[in-house]
Amino acid sequence: MMKKLVFKHAVITGGSSGIGFSLAKKLVQSGSDLLIIARGRERLDSAARALRELTVRQGQAVRVFSLDVSLDGGNREIMRDYFETKGAPDLLINSAGIARPGCFENISNENVRTTMDINVLGAWNMLQAVVPYMKANGRGHIVNVSSIAGFLGLFGYSAYSASKFAVIGLSESLRNELKPEGISVHVLCPPDTDTPQLAEEEKTKPKETKVITSNTRVYHPDEVADACLKGIRRGSFMILPGGKNKLIYFMKRIFPSIVYAILDGDVKKARNHE
Repeated sequence: MMKKLVFKHAVITGGSSGIGFSLAKKLVQSGSDLLIIARGRERLDSAARALRELTVRQGQAVRVFSLDVSLDGGNREIMRDYFETKGAPDLLINSAGIARPGCFENISNENVRTTMDINVLGAWNMLQAVVPYMKANGRGHIVNVSSIAGFLGLFGYSAYSASKFAVIGLSESLRNELKPEGISVHVLCPPDTDTPQLAEEEKTKPKETKVITSNTRVYHPDEVADACLKGIRRGSFMILPGGKNKLIYFMKRIFPSIVYAILDGDVKKARNHE
């Protein structure tokens, strides 16, 4: 029987849109106090208003911080002051992320730095801020959001895949390090999901990438959020929404040559239609 988990206090980065916002909605509807963190103030305030409409109990809190998680600076001090006042979260979800696809030789060093700073260093900074408080409590759950591109390097996603492979490596290391402290670490690997980020990616995807990704359906953020929360309850380390996503993951591990052959075929198809 799947255990019931109630999160009194959750923190979500990238919580103002996409998967992060869907997770925020579901957590608020389950009664969690919530802190959402994002860079864009206007979208953050809009998300907060929507989430406050969904609260289910008297005194339930929805708070927001406008922060760039890739910058350590004063962010750790802000988070420390917050946790000293409000207490450690039961759940941290690192959902802030960015992708700017393109062919390798067209990807600038600035693109690589920004991608790594937000996707990897952003998660690192939040973990550094939260983990000491979770350890002091002897419990907690952490979800780092990676991607299908975090275990399968995709054409046109060299910088993004590098960052999301790093997120899986970081998560696996922390899973082993923090389990004795009572802290569970999970990594969420969504397939293509209907988010503002995906819409931005479509603007710069190479034609080969478009052919590869045309073979899979686009998920709704709520589907991914449901799979994430179910994976936490099950105690899964790798959370893989969707049957096809699970199949790709296991095929890549067991029969990588088949997966590569399929990808090579898609690239050939795209170039034959030039």
